[in-house]
Amino acid sequence: MKSLAVKALALIAMLAMTSPAFSQQKPYIIGVGDILSVAIFAGGTTQEALNVEVSSEGTISFPFLGEIKAEGLSVTQLTAMVTRPLAEDYFVNPQVFISVGDQKSREANITHHKIYVLGKINSPGIYDFREGLTALDACILAGGFAQYAAPNRSTITRREAQGKQETIKINLNRVKKGKDKDVPLKPGDRIYVPESWL
Repeated sequence: MKSLAVKALALIAMLAMTSPAFSQQKPYIIGVGDILSVAIFAGGTTQEALNVEVSSEGTISFPFLGEIKAEGLSVTQLTAMVTRPLAEDYFVNPQVFISVGDQKSREANITHHKIYVLGKINSPGIYDFREGLTALDACILAGGFAQYAAPNRSTITRREAQGKQETIKINLNRVKKGKDKDVPLKPGDRIYVPESWL
């Protein structure tokens, strides 16, 4: 009886996977601002377990591999892309598990009134939006600029309701000196302060 039950469950699972609804489901595509949970297992132990955020440039800082492009890939594609070099240069038969920390769409972040302050900032992260908040205000809220930051090359990435993405360049050094106007933020904006070239 148990054998028949197992076979029946397997048949139901196969039918579900071949149903039109299942086959039409598109994989989630990673985008700017997504929080990815990463775990690397090898040799029977956990080598790394951390959360990484996709920068405004579409990259993540991945353990052992450095900055890699993640935007535009599915989780399956990204997993395959990072597993290969880890297996070639670092571990024997590593297992990499990646998941999107928040399964809600990136547009949903806008309705939750959050902003993202990323890059060379003392306390990068996600902060509550409030009316009147500007780019410089947000950087100060996030602890100010870190050492080797390049505020003069900062950017604001803004995703409109239609899904279009706008990138606004802002020289926060000039803003600090009162030489340029600050930029009022909108919910969902992502501020990125890059590293200095020097």
